[in-house]
Amino acid sequence: MKILRTLVAAGLTAAACLTAQAQGYPQQPVKVVLPFTAGGGTDNITRILTEPLGTYLGQSMVVDYKPGGNTIIGAQAVAGARPDGYTLLATMDMTATILPAVYSKLPVDPQKDLIPVAVLAHVPALFVAHPKVPANNLKELVEYSKQNPNKLNYGAAVLYGQVLGQQLKTVSGLTYTYVPYKGAAEAVQALLGGHLDFMMLDIATGLNFLKDGRLKALAITAPQRHATLPNVPTVGEMGWPQVEMSVWYGLFAPAGTPAAVVDKLNAGVAHVVADPAIRKRLADLGHEVSPMSPVQMQALVRKDAAKWAAAAREGNIRLD
Repeated sequence: MKILRTLVAAGLTAAACLTAQAQGYPQQPVKVVLPFTAGGGTDNITRILTEPLGTYLGQSMVVDYKPGGNTIIGAQAVAGARPDGYTLLATMDMTATILPAVYSKLPVDPQKDLIPVAVLAHVPALFVAHPKVPANNLKELVEYSKQNPNKLNYGAAVLYGQVLGQQLKTVSGLTYTYVPYKGAAEAVQALLGGHLDFMMLDIATGLNFLKDGRLKALAITAPQRHATLPNVPTVGEMGWPQVEMSVWYGLFAPAGTPAAVVDKLNAGVAHVVADPAIRKRLADLGHEVSPMSPVQMQALVRKDAAKWAAAAREGNIRLD
C-alpha cells in the first residue's frame, strides 16, 4: 500500500509539473520531427506553417528529419519523447491511419502513443501517367492494361500509393507490375524518365509537371473535380468511387502532452492558416485548409483508419 501511495504521489507530482510548464509554454524552441526526406510535400507544408507558428508562439520551430520505415522511425522518436510539447510530429495522415492497417506489429501504436494536435492542410491525389502511355483517363488505362496484361509499371514511395493502387486493381481489374521506391522524389524522376508508366501523386507535387506537359492526369481521387484541374475527371466518374481519398497533413504530440499545450498549438495553427497570404501559398500548391479541434481530428483519424483497414483487407495488403 505504501508503494502504491508513493507511485500515486509521484504521478501527481509529475502531472502538476507538466501542468505548470504548460502555462508558460513554450519557453524554448520546439522540435518538429518530419518522417520524410527534405523537399517533399510534407516538408513544404511544414515549412510554410511552422515559421509563422513559431512567431505566434514566441519561439522558433526547428525541423528535424527522421525519414524511413514508412514514417515509423519518426513516429517512434516522437512517441518516446517527453510529453511536454517540445517534440512534435508533422506527418501525412498515413502514419495514424494506414500503418495499423498494413502492419500486424509496430514498435509504436500511432493511435495510442500519439495524440492529434491540428490538421495542417489537405489535398486530393491524382493518378498520373507518362505521356507515352496510350490512355488519357483512368478508364482507358484499365482497358489498355487488360489488353496488355502486366505491361504497365506502377510505382509508389508512400503507403497511399501502394494501398490505393492495390484497391484500384481489386475493383477495376487493372493489371500492373508494382515498383516500390524509398522516396517520392526518386519515384517522380522515374516516372518523368519513362521508367514508370503511372503512379499516384498529390496535386501539390504533380501540378507543375502537368502544366508543362511532362505528365498527364488520368483521374483525381476527390469526390468533385478540382478548381485547378477542371478537366480532370474524378475516380467516381470513371466508375470507382471506392478509390476516393484525400491526403491530409497533421501535427501530433506524444501521448500525455498537457491539454493546455495541445490547445495552444491548435489555436496557433488556426491563427496561421487564417492568414490570407498563407492560404494563398497553400492554394498555389493545390492545398486547402479546414481547421479542426483536436477532438474533431481524433474523429477523422478513426474514420480514415477504418477506411484504410477495409482497403487493406480487400487487397490483402500486409507489410510484415
